Parts: sequence; C-alpha cells; structure tokens
Amino acid sequence: MVKDPWWLFAYWEIRSETERSVRNQLLPSEIPDLRSVLRVYDVTDLEFPVRQAHRSFDIPLSGLATSWYIETNAPNRSFVVEIGLLTASGRFFMLARSNQVTAPRAGPSEVIDDAWATTDELFWKLIGSSALLGSGSSPTVWAQLLLRNAVPGSWSSGTLAGMARPAMVRGFWCRVNADVIIYGATDPKARVLIQGRPVAVRKDGTFSLRVTLPEGTQTMTIEATSSDGRQTQSITPVVSLTSAGSLGTEPGIRPLPTARPSIRRTP
Repeated sequence: MVKDPWWLFAYWEIRSETERSVRNQLLPSEIPDLRSVLRVYDVTDLEFPVRQAHRSFDIPLSGLATSWYIETNAPNRSFVVEIGLLTASGRFFMLARSNQVTAPRAGPSEVIDDAWATTDELFWKLIGSSALLGSGSSPTVWAQLLLRNAVPGSWSSGTLAGMARPAMVRGFWCRVNADVIIYGATDPKARVLIQGRPVAVRKDGTFSLRVTLPEGTQTMTIEATSSDGRQTQSITPVVSLTSAGSLGTEPGIRPLPTARPSIRRTP
C-alpha cells in the first residue's frame, strides 16, 4: 500500500507449507546464516517480472514481523515487493510477491490546462448539499467564505435553499486573485531560503512553497546554500498581477480592473 510519496506499507501472511517448501531447496551450509528480507523493485513503466526492474534493494526483517514501512524516497514511481529468504552467498528464494503500486507525485503537476475548469452551476451542485448539511464543517466554512467574497452578479440563476447568493447589481464586475507555487530541487542537504524564510527540503531534494499573490509586482528571492556554506545559488522570479483596460459602469458603481498575471525570472 502507498503511505505517501516517499513511503510504502507492506503486510503479509506466509503459509507454513510454503516456507517449508522453500527451505527444502536450501543447502545444509546455507541454513545457519539465512535471513528473511523484503526485496523492493522499482518497476516504473515496466511489465514485471517479464522485464527486469530498474533497481532493487533489500530490507532485512527482524523477529516474526508481518508488516513493514518501506522508505523508497522516490515519488511518482511504481514498486513491487517480494518477501523471501536470502542466503549468505546471495541466493534469494521468494516466498510471496505483492501487487504493484505507484507512489503519488511530491509536488504540483507541470501540466496546466482547463481540464478541471467548471461552471458556477456545477460548482453549486457539487458543494451545495454538503455546505448545507455540514454544520461547522469545512464545506460550510468554504461556502460562507465564497459568499462573503463573491463578485456581485457572478452566480447562476436559481436558488440554493437556506443560503442566500449575492445580490445582483447593475454593471459588470471582475475580480482576480492568484496563488503562486514556487517549487524546485537542490542537494538534499542544502539550505533553502525564499524571501529570507527557511523552506523545508525533502529527502529527495525537492522543495515547494505556496504564496498568495497581491496585485502589483513582487520580487521573490530564492537562495540555495550548500551544506558547508561555501556555495550559494540565487534565483529571483519577478511576478506581476497588473491591471489593463477599463470597464464601463453606470453611475454609482465603482469599476474593478481586469488583471493578468505574468512571471519573469532573473538569475
């Protein structure tokens, strides 16, 4: 089973007749130093065991263990685990083989498209009932925040029982907010600062930080320093959320600017 991008969890039950059958294949000289191990195979994009795994590593088991947490330190990779007996000479006798699992990514996808875009009507169908029933639950809080910050006139026609939608007003309104996800990778022992603030570096060297983007231009300094402090690399993305154009309005209604985000990077 997958625990998170860096860890798996394996559990097993070996029949006594299966273990006896394997032990009968051992030489008398191999029995004294015999060990039980988990052998972990990286089988990403492979038809295993028809094709050889990219790599494998062994985990010695202790006592009468029937489960184990496995640190793979390899997000977005596929794995198969075998439990077996390993002799001092390196001969491995499999007792059982697991199903194949794929660990999730450790960061946001590079793919940016409209596949998950939705309409206001579908949005309300998806969260409406949970927002109404979940007293104190996160959907309720979410819906309340959406209503509180909603753009007037932006909702579809119809009603959602028990929840008032924003009142319709004359004129055309537009509001844009944006979050920026900064992510990258470096030496796992390096120290990373974003805007002078330490950011955790994972065991595979990746790091990420989500920042809310206010209107205007923001300069974000990212510094990675080697563990011995002798080398430092700095990257400075410049991110802008700027207004462009104008909206015609009726008297008494203040226009909101349209906005578009842009990003440029300087070394």
